Amino acid sequence: MAPARVPSGNPVAGTVVAGGGLASLAAAVAQVAPAVGGHAVVLTRLSQPTPVASAVVHELVDLLVERGAGDVTIGFRLRAHDRDRGHDSVVELARLAGLGGRTPRGHSYDVVDLAINGDHTLAPPASVLHGCAVSTVWAGAGTRVLLGRAVTDLLDRYAAALDPFLRAGEEVAGAAPADVVADLLDLVPPQLVVVDALEAAVGPDGGRLPRLLDTGTLVVGTDVLAVDGAVAGLLGQDRSSSRLFAGALARRRTGPGDGRVHGFGDGRGGPSTRSGVLGAVVPFAGTHGPHPAARAAAVRLAADPELERVLSASIGGPDPGAAPADPVLAVVRAVLTPLVEAAADGVGAFALSGVVDAVAATAHGVRAWQTGLDKSAVPRRVVPLGFDPGSLDGSAYDGLPEFFAEFDALVGAKTPPAGGDEALRWRVVDGATVFETTRDLPADFDAFVARVDVAAGISLMADYLGGRRVTVPGGAPGTTRQAERNLYLPQPNYLALWGGEPIDVCKVELVERGPEEHRLTWRTLHSPNGSAVFDDGSLTFSRSARGTLVRVRGRQLFSLPPSWAGIDLAALPELREPLLEEAYRRFFTTTFDNLEACFEGREFRIGRPPTSPTDPLLTRSLELLLGAARSWVDDRAPEAARPDSADVDLHGFHHVRGSR
Repeated sequence: MAPARVPSGNPVAGTVVAGGGLASLAAAVAQVAPAVGGHAVVLTRLSQPTPVASAVVHELVDLLVERGAGDVTIGFRLRAHDRDRGHDSVVELARLAGLGGRTPRGHSYDVVDLAINGDHTLAPPASVLHGCAVSTVWAGAGTRVLLGRAVTDLLDRYAAALDPFLRAGEEVAGAAPADVVADLLDLVPPQLVVVDALEAAVGPDGGRLPRLLDTGTLVVGTDVLAVDGAVAGLLGQDRSSSRLFAGALARRRTGPGDGRVHGFGDGRGGPSTRSGVLGAVVPFAGTHGPHPAARAAAVRLAADPELERVLSASIGGPDPGAAPADPVLAVVRAVLTPLVEAAADGVGAFALSGVVDAVAATAHGVRAWQTGLDKSAVPRRVVPLGFDPGSLDGSAYDGLPEFFAEFDALVGAKTPPAGGDEALRWRVVDGATVFETTRDLPADFDAFVARVDVAAGISLMADYLGGRRVTVPGGAPGTTRQAERNLYLPQPNYLALWGGEPIDVCKVELVERGPEEHRLTWRTLHSPNGSAVFDDGSLTFSRSARGTLVRVRGRQLFSLPPSWAGIDLAALPELREPLLEEAYRRFFTTTFDNLEACFEGREFRIGRPPTSPTDPLLTRSLELLLGAARSWVDDRAPEAARPDSADVDLHGFHHVRGSR
């Protein structure tokens, strides 16, 4: 199977299926033939209860040494999911996985915690890892080898090599793991990828509740997406059902180049003759994963990262060598684990989905409440820029004033809206709202622009959740080119009740600074989550008789949530117009207040820092899951109960208690 964007007529990175067990590893690596030299680092999966088999690790260490590696290090890093399950030592996890520092053939290796030494300067400003640690052990290796295991997963349907690859960098609070793994692939990609599928861990959540399937298979290659895609096929899953795979594939700007993956006879008809591919990708006999309904419910719950952590910690366990679980977590496990074990079919999935959906609905209600009435409790977000600003022609930035001149002409060059300070004027053009609003501040212009940087203007607006802004080289004197990504709460806020997504927009920008006016102009490139069609605008600080005139102009067209798909607000102007005007009034009144607060040095940002991955599980999240589980099970227990002999009377009638 060829990764996306690779022409089918060219040799491609395909699949490697080695049905001969460990004996086929050396031949597979020889076919792939990556250069091996210097210090080799093997980043492997050590997570309990499904680490990579020690026999595979040892065979790979022997192979690397024999092919010229000076020495070999086994690397791993703890993440929140490991700590939540009671593990606090990489060395102890290695011991539990059978890694004692020497192979049966006598080759020694070290086990290293990749969190010990990190470089905070490797990632560029556009990266979600900017300012975060990337392992120097991994980044500085002469040969980087990624070693994963084939497992099914309740949330992602499967996991392979991309899952351990997350350990190469710091766990970033508030960032999606898919963004982290995509940036790591750009910064420090592996040169050899191996996935242990000798005993695939299958079932509704094989990674935590393994049902072992003896396949004698290894997957080997030089392109991690090709290898993970092959493992997905072997496990009978869609490769893009993994959030890590989908995110990395979306970010991949080019094909895998000359990355090759080769396979060997697997007992199912011999090598494939497809271009660059040897070995068939046929699902393992007996493989099975989570039922789609159970998986869909789990994904809804995972919209809250804190609840995703609780879900991961609550399935299976206690793991070998783990510290005793929190008492509440232990009770949640006792309720949730049997439901997950039974979720391979529709009946079992119904029970698990009922519990998980009950929690997800409660969490959704809490998020909607926070969005409208308690914005200080909303966790902030950390994202990458989401595009390559250097790939755009300079005219994309320098031409912004000309692009926006049409909207300036629509609203009137310098004339403020009628109706006094903070009045709004708007009209609909091509389905989008074109608008202008102003506030004249009693603040000296020179002092104001010295404290309030117009270049940061978008991040100073109302409901800003997070984003990233980078300076782009070039531009005329007195101007600065910028690229930016912004996230805001759903607009209007009440759409959160109906599943409205945060506004997420990538933009090109131009900053112009003069003695009488500072201006930021921006244009939408795309919206990663489809929340906006247009979000173009300008923010201007002008010298005025009173002090500083702040003017915002824009063109906006935001997407409605799917639950509103059948509602045509344009056909109901008596409803649409008051709602629109009130939403704009609230948003820009708060925005102007924010600018004043920034000038005066007062705090104004909404939200709270995202929960650190090193923080313990929140008891309230555990209790939320436990309460929903107990309630759901209790409500249905009478229906499923089988009365014992004492509940059957002399006439053969079964007696069932009424509901409490």
